Amino acid sequence: MTPFINIHTHQPAQCDSVLNIRNVFASDLDDMVFKDSSPVSVGLHPWHINASDYRTALQNVSDASELKQVLAIGETGLDKVVDVDTELQKVVFIRQMEIAAHVSKPVIVHCVRYHNEVIACYKQIKKPLMLIFHGFNNNIQTAEQLLKYDFYLSFGEALLRPSSNASKVFALVPDKRIFLETDESDKDIADIYSRASQLRNISVDKLKKIIFNNFKGLFSLVPK
Repeated sequence: MTPFINIHTHQPAQCDSVLNIRNVFASDLDDMVFKDSSPVSVGLHPWHINASDYRTALQNVSDASELKQVLAIGETGLDKVVDVDTELQKVVFIRQMEIAAHVSKPVIVHCVRYHNEVIACYKQIKKPLMLIFHGFNNNIQTAEQLLKYDFYLSFGEALLRPSSNASKVFALVPDKRIFLETDESDKDIADIYSRASQLRNISVDKLKKIIFNNFKGLFSLVPK
């Protein structure tokens, strides 16, 4: 049976039929059980950047990046409303993209009102790299801007709100560029899939196969 793919969550695995990528913040790496084979992403979130110790946090992310259970780097990115210097955010974001490119793993991106800046930072990376914009809830113009670079857009509980940008945009995003997630929500990923399948007018089973194929394709470069 094709599993549900939950590309970004802060919650433990819900059941055997769900493949979660659980987010682990750089500050929590000391508490992470590295013998656990459950898939995770590891990154320094822009909210957590501290000018006095960010280099240590980045080194911790780099050290963890080659572990086989670390499937992606992140979440990391840029946030216009957080009280952290924008230039420092860029330094931290670019370094994590460099780490991800070095180990051939994708980046799970947190982006708040800084899409142009994220793209500009991405262009500084000279190796192949794929970005997943998690929790996408922006307009079609922003979606099209990101899709020009073949980035992935991951949609979450905003799909459950009919008036959200996510609900309006989701059906317009190509099959090969979508993921679904629960993020910090306590919603069941199956509920997100159910709503998403309605928006695309396809069955849940077909949607599961689309997203599973995206997952297999994106993570085919991850070292085994």
